[in-house]
Amino acid sequence: GAQETVDKCNKLGVKVLAAFPFAMGLLTGKYNSQSSSTLAEGTLTSLSKNQKTKLEISDLNRYAKGDGKTIPKGGAAPLLSVMESIAKKRNKTVAQVALNYCICKGTIPIPGSRTAAQLSDNLGAMGWRLTLNEIRLLEKEADKLGFEFEGAGFKRTSEKFVGYGVEKWTLD
Repeated sequence: GAQETVDKCNKLGVKVLAAFPFAMGLLTGKYNSQSSSTLAEGTLTSLSKNQKTKLEISDLNRYAKGDGKTIPKGGAAPLLSVMESIAKKRNKTVAQVALNYCICKGTIPIPGSRTAAQLSDNLGAMGWRLTLNEIRLLEKEADKLGFEFEGAGFKRTSEKFVGYGVEKWTLD
């Protein structure tokens, strides 16, 4: 899996860039474990209008709340609850916990930021580390979800949209 690849790269001295460290917004606090609402098209999530397509919003809502088919009911809420607890205990944000987790696992996260506030929040992931217990707790909860984040809309982690269709790839 992904962690085995990161471990091998670290052993070989190859640095790994972590794309989608926020799972396209799921791990930033936009969605939370208590919220019953979903992200609507056109929702303002920064100083500019949301740039996500209808398909991306639909996929992200499915991950956030579950559809009872491919994503169990409740979606990512159990993991978000643990992230919120860690963030509150450490006086950090959910986004900072997500970035710090990537750093602790030996990757270099490449988070997006559209505003100065988001950039400042991203920088708050530096200068501290999650404990081994916190990492284990996050991984345990993520493993219990029963699904993996594979991207949303045409932005997928294992494929890319090109002019003539979609190309899938794997790391063999």
